[in-house]
Amino acid sequence: MAQFSKSIGNLSSIQQGIYVACILLSASISSLTSGHVSDRISRRYGIFSGGLITLVGTIISAASSSFGSLIGARIITGIGIGQAMSVTTVYLVEIAPAKRRGVTAGLLQFYLVIGVTVGYFVAFGSRNLQGSIAWRTPFIIQSGIALILCIGMLFVPFSPRWLIQADRKGEAQRVLRQLRDREDAEQELLEIEASLFQGIDRSSANFMEMFQPRYLRRTLLGIFLMICLQMTGIDAILYFAPIFFQQAGFTSERASFLASGVSGLVLTACTIPAQIWLDRWGRRKPLIIGGSAMALCFIIIGSLYARFGVIEDGAPLLRQKSAQWVVIALIYLFVANFAWSWAVVGRVYTSEIIPTRLRAKVCAVEQLANWMVNFAIAFTAPVFLRSSLSGPYFLYGLTTLVAVIVCFFVPETKGCSLEEIELLFEKDGSNISEETI
Repeated sequence: MAQFSKSIGNLSSIQQGIYVACILLSASISSLTSGHVSDRISRRYGIFSGGLITLVGTIISAASSSFGSLIGARIITGIGIGQAMSVTTVYLVEIAPAKRRGVTAGLLQFYLVIGVTVGYFVAFGSRNLQGSIAWRTPFIIQSGIALILCIGMLFVPFSPRWLIQADRKGEAQRVLRQLRDREDAEQELLEIEASLFQGIDRSSANFMEMFQPRYLRRTLLGIFLMICLQMTGIDAILYFAPIFFQQAGFTSERASFLASGVSGLVLTACTIPAQIWLDRWGRRKPLIIGGSAMALCFIIIGSLYARFGVIEDGAPLLRQKSAQWVVIALIYLFVANFAWSWAVVGRVYTSEIIPTRLRAKVCAVEQLANWMVNFAIAFTAPVFLRSSLSGPYFLYGLTTLVAVIVCFFVPETKGCSLEEIELLFEKDGSNISEETI
């Protein structure tokens, strides 16, 4: 954006990389501490504090006059985002009734994809504004969203599971009666107490507890799935969509940017079915079917680049016209299948399989793994895309295929309360009750 260059200066490739990566690194560190923070001050105030830090970071970004202040603001924003995102999934999972937990917890992903889509077009539209307001506008809008989050969190209830863990049973009972029928509230209260305190003391969980034999399988499964969520290649598409479309034949910068915006619209539109029917579909079906379709899309794209791709001016390019259109269609198809499957189910499943006592801390570690892989992809994808014809597509496709194979052997959690899910994992692997596909 020319207006940005006039205000801040032209950024080198290294400076651009630092700017993209610093928010991911600070978010990863923040996500690791988020479990302890939300256990101490509550899920509600954990999200509030993340929103407040994000608000500070975005205001500084909007007011910045140098690259150094932008980097500092970006780091602060990353701390807030890492905190808020990690705790939000935990909070939504803990307040939702079993029959609607997938839809409720999936709202986070729905709002994320709306943000991605709006971000594409806000940035595109603000390019027409005069002066530095052109590049400051997205930050101003972002700060407004953070302010709305902070205000909203002052009016939502505490997590009843956190209240019981904090020895505030009376408040937990009142919250459950607000969120459930009276009979269901009383039954759930008993189940939560039994799950949290049966056979263990009431002291706070520590990070080492998640690696005890009783919980190790769940911890490793959650970390693995959150890593695979990134290794599908979705963020490579979202971060560097213009590069994908330019290599596939959109030589105009404007055309490639608009094509990127369309991918955001596809992402948003295809998230809606998951929001409506996720609790009917269950968890395993979307992970397996959606993951298989995603893997197939990238493997076919890799094959087309291997067959018809050439290296031109130091970058891969498809010269065959029909292959170009097939690749573009497959990119959109990949995004669509990710949206209704792994985008929503991945975050919900990795949170709900963790016991309440450990959920905040394990989800923090899961999110750390997710952010770190995100950082690695953000750093390597541009070089990888420009140096290899088909390598990125085969890597992401085959990694997704491995994840799909693992998902055949995980238990189905549809319709189960969080306490019933704990019982599924307490059983021997050979006896776990699974819903067949």
